[in-house]
Amino acid sequence: MPVGVAAYEAGRRDDEGLWQFGKSWAATVVSTEILKHTTNVTRPDGSDDRSFPSQHAANAFVAASYMHRRHGFEQAWPLYLAATYVGWTRVQADKHRWADIAGSAALAGAFSWCLVTPASGEPAVIVTPSLEPRAVSLEIRARW
Repeated sequence: MPVGVAAYEAGRRDDEGLWQFGKSWAATVVSTEILKHTTNVTRPDGSDDRSFPSQHAANAFVAASYMHRRHGFEQAWPLYLAATYVGWTRVQADKHRWADIAGSAALAGAFSWCLVTPASGEPAVIVTPSLEPRAVSLEIRARW
């Protein structure tokens, strides 16, 4: 999912968004690894003590939360759905508990909300017609 979001922003030529996504993703990945090595939570299957938080879920949720912050919930909800599915697969594989998934989502969301600014969303040219009792006008605003 992170590669898809990066490709989306690169395709839009949103260098600022791409940079902000990179910072948010890197901060999430590094923090997740630090927490995995300091909390020492045993996985449900007992394979090791690196259960909290889930790196897979963190990667998925940072993509979703970035899109939410930068472009709005309408762009992000499919990614949240996919990220939740990733979390579900990790729980079903007996590698994580739902608390591990929730921690990943909270971590990713916190970095996205701190490091990402919303895109303006305003089109480059806005044309606004106005009808009045004795006049018709057209306002044209351009941004460059």
